[in-house]
Amino acid sequence: MSVRELWESNLENSLITEAAYSATSEALKEDGYVGALAFGTAGIRGKIGLGPNRLNKFTVQKVATGLAQYLNEVKQDATVVIAYDTRHFSPEFCDVIACVLGSYGVKTYIFDRYHTTPELSFCVRHLQTDAGVMITASHNPPEYNGIKIYGPDGGQLALEGAAKVSGYIDKINDVFHLQTEDKQTLIDKGLIEIVDNQVIEAYKKEVLNLVHSIPASDLKVVFTSLHGTSVPIVPEMLDALNFTQYEVVKEQAIPDANFSSVKSANPEDHDAFDMAIDYARKSNADLLIATDPDADRMGIVAHVDGEFHYFNGNQIGALLLNYRIQSTQNVSNRAAVKSIVTSELGRIIAEQNQVKMFDVLTGFKFIAEKIASFEANHDYNYIFGYEESYGFMAGPFVRDKDAVQIVPLIIKYASELKNEGKTIVDAMNEIYAQYGKYQEKLFSHTFEGQAGKAKIDAIMANYRNYQPTEIAGLKVIKTDDYEAQTSTSADGVTPIDLPKANVLKFYFEEGWVALRPSGTEPKIKLYVSLITEDIDAIAEKMNAAIFNDK
Repeated sequence: MSVRELWESNLENSLITEAAYSATSEALKEDGYVGALAFGTAGIRGKIGLGPNRLNKFTVQKVATGLAQYLNEVKQDATVVIAYDTRHFSPEFCDVIACVLGSYGVKTYIFDRYHTTPELSFCVRHLQTDAGVMITASHNPPEYNGIKIYGPDGGQLALEGAAKVSGYIDKINDVFHLQTEDKQTLIDKGLIEIVDNQVIEAYKKEVLNLVHSIPASDLKVVFTSLHGTSVPIVPEMLDALNFTQYEVVKEQAIPDANFSSVKSANPEDHDAFDMAIDYARKSNADLLIATDPDADRMGIVAHVDGEFHYFNGNQIGALLLNYRIQSTQNVSNRAAVKSIVTSELGRIIAEQNQVKMFDVLTGFKFIAEKIASFEANHDYNYIFGYEESYGFMAGPFVRDKDAVQIVPLIIKYASELKNEGKTIVDAMNEIYAQYGKYQEKLFSHTFEGQAGKAKIDAIMANYRNYQPTEIAGLKVIKTDDYEAQTSTSADGVTPIDLPKANVLKFYFEEGWVALRPSGTEPKIKLYVSLITEDIDAIAEKMNAAIFNDK
């Protein structure tokens, strides 16, 4: 029996309906049987469907089995908390994972409805569980879902633990006969328990303590959850802070796994704000805010004199970092953390205000690890961490990016500015005037299937093995290869004191570019960060030079 025949014979028990499978194109069906979904640095993400290269009941059980075996290795009577978002099969996958874990004696806490990723991170810490699981594909298209695994610190599972879980998963060959018990049986045994609502109330209290208050002003806000998990919790936070001058985009406040009202439920995409902009035009709102489906990322648009100003993740990060520096003047030994593909503007702002800036690999787990080291060594006090991909976190009561705490925080900042007769745009321009006009551009190239993966690998190998001396007319003065952990310049080769990562970074006098394949999607990203007045033209030229044979 072929792989396809074997899987199709188990279609009835896969959670995938026969109607959905029949409606799938032949090419997409076949791709489901080519290779298998790989467990990345802390999880797995892929399209929903039938086959080892898709998310379904059997592949989810496989991941859960690997996690259960890992937990039984490292801890007797281990516990886990699971949360899920509004995507297709998220609640079903939650039950599948809980039943597998429970059958291995791992007590599991689950929710009775969807919740945000930062709430999951908080619950791990609050309940002191040994791991957490978030079922989400973040801002991916609706046909995707995923599983993110968290360690006991509330950050995504550390590299060593992730490698061990991956090892257990890889040893599983027969996915159709894995150990699992009935949900009700496990509830009766006390191995599955619903999370008490007081845990979420404790999270809300931490958010309120962080923001403290929002000053009265005539600031008007439009907020959209893009059909995700930030409603009702974000409006609840704003109400608790006595900020009432906000409007929720009602059409997008309804959980919808198809994200029907948007092309992409991603606040990085300008189109995601289209409906919010319609609201803002009618109400003359000053600030528009959007969160992605699992509410770990946040984007903003400012409405000033009839014009809408979109902010990228680097700009939002710079604004928030600057605000946190202003707000924490009484804190000693302050530190902030950013990723290696985030603009150097943050470093300049930090250093000129006596705040130590640390660079870490992409992924908020590395920011979480830095915070843990600060706490263990008592050497720095964390005030802010961020990534250019619209992920921010000020209060370390969670250990992942957290839009739920950042939405009221940036509203507080905007309200204070409004009372000074200023806007977020004014604040950004003041930062540029004081610290330099760093400009950024991001290109994301998708190459589907096994052929796409080979193409991405070939691009990285070419630039790694034949390091360029110039790109689009700009002279390369230094190359950082994070996989080789080396930095090469005219002064020689020096080591990079960070874990290995498939990232290349080329420096110029004017700034840098970086190449980074995604660990969870068939994508490769080109980051461009330069001090220039014409970022679009030079970035397009660089993109064409690197991907000229796309």
